[in-house]
Amino acid sequence: MESTCSEHIRPIDQAVLDLLRQSHALSVQELTQKLEVTATAVRQRLERLVQVELVGRKKEGAGRGRPQFLYYLTSLGMRYASASYAGLAAALWHEILELPNPLQRKRIMRRVAKRMGEELRQSLPVEGDLAERFSAMASALGRRKVPVSVNANGSLPVLEMHACPYPELTGEDPSRQLCEMEQEMISQAVGQSVQLDCCRLDGHQHCQFRPVG
Repeated sequence: MESTCSEHIRPIDQAVLDLLRQSHALSVQELTQKLEVTATAVRQRLERLVQVELVGRKKEGAGRGRPQFLYYLTSLGMRYASASYAGLAAALWHEILELPNPLQRKRIMRRVAKRMGEELRQSLPVEGDLAERFSAMASALGRRKVPVSVNANGSLPVLEMHACPYPELTGEDPSRQLCEMEQEMISQAVGQSVQLDCCRLDGHQHCQFRPVG
């Protein structure tokens, strides 16, 4: 199972993210001065944050001297370091559920699923078989704190989601519209229709998305 970002983040890492959030980009020397730790310790934190794609780096010339790297928050890092928007998401979801026109409601959810799927698809390989795309999908969801693994024992890979991405919302969604939206999002991302075979809401250990068609 892919590790989530939260499993890699330590208090000192959060301090690095907070500093980068307040600046466009910082060097190792600047972070060392602000954090009052050694340059080696800063580099170790930065390497870990770069590995989980929360921080990016770019090379900048320094006159006649050696070029240095500047570190900055990626879009994923910006979302991770910023305030949670769970309250906003919940409010928007409830407004969608209360729309009186069911066709309009379904159309909006499909557009949301498509947009989310297209965003995830950017982190998947352009070429590769279904197993490789499913594996990349699991990694992408893992970076978003959704624990996912790929079961490749059968003829086709199966995506297994070990925790609900929206635990506070699914309990208020008896018609399983969130599950349908998640199914459409994954289909859009991997470029292959999937179906929800098992669901945690039915007492299964995980939600299982299987390729179809």
